[in-house]
Amino acid sequence: MYRGSKITVVMPVHNEQAHIERAIARVPAFVDHIIAVDDGSTDETLKRLAQIRDERLIVISHPKNQGVGAASKTGYRRGLSTGADLIAIMDGDGQMDGGDLHRLLDRALDGIDYVKGNRFLNAKSVASMPRFRYAGNRVFSYLTKLAASFEGSLDAHCGYTVIRRRALELIPLDGLYDRYGFPTEMFFAAHRAGLAIENVSVATIYGDEVSGINPLTAVPTVLFLIARNYLRRTLGARRGGRALTLKAASAESAE
Repeated sequence: MYRGSKITVVMPVHNEQAHIERAIARVPAFVDHIIAVDDGSTDETLKRLAQIRDERLIVISHPKNQGVGAASKTGYRRGLSTGADLIAIMDGDGQMDGGDLHRLLDRALDGIDYVKGNRFLNAKSVASMPRFRYAGNRVFSYLTKLAASFEGSLDAHCGYTVIRRRALELIPLDGLYDRYGFPTEMFFAAHRAGLAIENVSVATIYGDEVSGINPLTAVPTVLFLIARNYLRRTLGARRGGRALTLKAASAESAE
């Protein structure tokens, strides 16, 4: 429990045999449940999870790899069944600092529906981030802000998040993208739902992890997700404007 609220951490995992124990160990003691969703790992990740002695740990396995988005959605649904008041996402590679979690939770408990970690607000994270990754994240985050007409700083690809239970129940999870780019999709979905969104500075702990992201497939995918949301927003605004015009015209004709 944290400040009287039940906390669940969802951890999507894929081929993290070398890092999963460290990732679980970094989850603060006040967390009530840790839901590790193994997304079709082909290494010994599941074996390592079975060896972890933590009464909070719930392990779910996807027989085949479905993507980080699919694993996150599975974890969200299981998290709701635990009766959690707040559900966080932390990665299984151990790069997310558990010491930051309380600050995300504090903002959610103060009334923010969806709290996103933002590495750009942390000088040490910016300094340690590989330059190519930093530049790419900056560009995509800028485009995401434009597509959503969102004001303020944004780290679109940061998956370190906390969402309130009632807010999560408003998100149509089934319609969200299943693979890389899910944090961006969740942000767009939260924004469309009218949720209060806020960024909180988080640190990133880089070790010997090797990114499995292929830029040749990831870049077009993220650009597609950004463009799709922009079209949804602009077309929705136009339809809303037409509906208001028709309503006004009907009212005038009735007078």
